[in-house]
Amino acid sequence: MKGKSRLFYALGGFALGVLLTAGIWLWSGPALDANAAGALHDGQSEPCALLPSPSPGWLIPLRDSPIPLEDDGPGIPAPAQPTAPAWDSAAVYTGGDTVRYQGRQYRAKWWTQGELPDRSDVWEDLGILSGEAVQPSKADKLSCVDFGIVTHLCYAFAIPTADGGLRDLDNPDTARALIRSAHANGAKVLLSVGGWSYNDSPLEHVFLAATADGAKIQRFAENILAMCNAYGFDGVDMDWEHPRVDGTSARQYETLMLILSEKLHAQGKLLTAAVLSGATADGNIYYDAAAHTDAVLNAVDFINVMAYDGGDGSRHSPYQFAVDCGTYWKDTRGLPGYKVVLGVPFYARPSWADYAAILAAVPDAYCRDHVTYNGMEVYYNGVDLIAEKSRYAKETLGGVMIWELTQDTSDAGKSLLQTIGRVSKES
Repeated sequence: MKGKSRLFYALGGFALGVLLTAGIWLWSGPALDANAAGALHDGQSEPCALLPSPSPGWLIPLRDSPIPLEDDGPGIPAPAQPTAPAWDSAAVYTGGDTVRYQGRQYRAKWWTQGELPDRSDVWEDLGILSGEAVQPSKADKLSCVDFGIVTHLCYAFAIPTADGGLRDLDNPDTARALIRSAHANGAKVLLSVGGWSYNDSPLEHVFLAATADGAKIQRFAENILAMCNAYGFDGVDMDWEHPRVDGTSARQYETLMLILSEKLHAQGKLLTAAVLSGATADGNIYYDAAAHTDAVLNAVDFINVMAYDGGDGSRHSPYQFAVDCGTYWKDTRGLPGYKVVLGVPFYARPSWADYAAILAAVPDAYCRDHVTYNGMEVYYNGVDLIAEKSRYAKETLGGVMIWELTQDTSDAGKSLLQTIGRVSKES
């Protein structure tokens, strides 16, 4: 996952800020019962979509409509005052600028242009504006998770501290509601730890400090497990971005992951890891991917391959890049296919615009993979490319991971998530 904090992400990595991210894994392999699930880490059993699953197969069959999350109560934020100008897609905003958009007020965290306030992490939601029609916020969108497709979700992020602790979750009530609803529908929810940055500050040095010696590593692992158990998460997704071959971080990362694996698996919980692409956009091996050692790869239940951000423009996330990434982890590193989950992006580069925002500006963008958006040529994954990658993952790997869920369109015929679901039902 990428690291700034994102409100929801369909498993994958790009978080901007520290909000809720709902990550999603779409799995291949037969269904397992509750007892078999505890043995996923032994490398013998293939993972399943749900626990229990109503039927074997690559994905759970689609339902006719999304299943709403349970409601924790009103929790209505205090109204914001309508003092800001209306958002303008052509305007340039910098950190601290405020705008009005669809009945809510937002504040820019850093430079932005053309990124929809209700869909981009660059915008902080300041609340409802009195006297205006209100559109759903990002948090509200979790009420329509399609558990017919979604099998695993990640709540991101739990932010580490240099002393081996974790910051309190920003949205604890939403996390609890998400877990209850997911469990009621047979899905699992993992606590994603880390991300690329927190408040625009990279977290790599924080991870290094939190694992500086054996005592701190033990404390860090215990704090992660404590938060996991306190909320009832089904496991942990480690998103240290990223351990490196040079220096001590690979050793520190390995020690932490082995401790977490032992502790989590003893409780029947999962341990996964967001990992580097493994290959570059040019097809070469990504040097630091080796910092995810064989010991770590054996210890996790599966890895989530960030097969995006190969570069700006056409290098972002083309089909061959996805294949090269899958080939590295499966063939070069020797992982069984079911442990390799292919990450796909629901956003463009170089603009970072959401797929939904691009569609709103260019209605036929769904059948392409690059368009001119706000005067800029942007590259993304349209319906055909997502379908092609999904077929590759279905035939070769363990499933599909999405970054991130709320970037999709609500138009089912053009939805990237629904495209993945349709591919899963192909014979």
